[in-house]
Amino acid sequence: MTVRVFIYGYRKPGLSLSTFRERYEAHIDLVRRISGEDFPLSHRRTYIARTTVDSPPAGATARNATTPATLLLGQQSDFDFDTTAELTFADQPSFQAFMAKVTAPEAAAQIAEDEERFFDRKMLSIAMIGEVVETMK
Repeated sequence: MTVRVFIYGYRKPGLSLSTFRERYEAHIDLVRRISGEDFPLSHRRTYIARTTVDSPPAGATARNATTPATLLLGQQSDFDFDTTAELTFADQPSFQAFMAKVTAPEAAAQIAEDEERFFDRKMLSIAMIGEVVETMK
C-alpha cells in the first residue's frame, strides 16, 4: 500500500515568489541526491497562484501583503502558505528508507541549511495522508 506525505511550505519573509520557486526546485535536487534510490516515487509540488501588487488589497495578510493569492472563495489568510507538496512512496519500508537517509545527522544538517535559504521553517507543516479518493471524468 502506498504511503503519502503532505507538506505545507511558506516562503521566507521578503523572498520573491520567483526566488522561492527557484530555490525550492533546487532543494528537491539536493534531497534527490541525498536520498538516491530511496527518493519518493513522486514529489509533486503545487504553487499558490499569486499576483504582485503595489499596495495591499482589502483582507491582505502581513505575510502576503503585496502578493495576494488569486482567490475563488475564502480569505487571504486561508492561503498564506506558498506551496503544497505530496510525496508518494511505494510502501512503508520505502518511506522508512527515505526518512533514514534524510534524517541522518549530516544529511539533516545539509537539508536544514538549504531550507533556511527559502523556507520559513517555523511555519513548515508535514503530515501523513490517509485515504485518497479520486473522482475522474
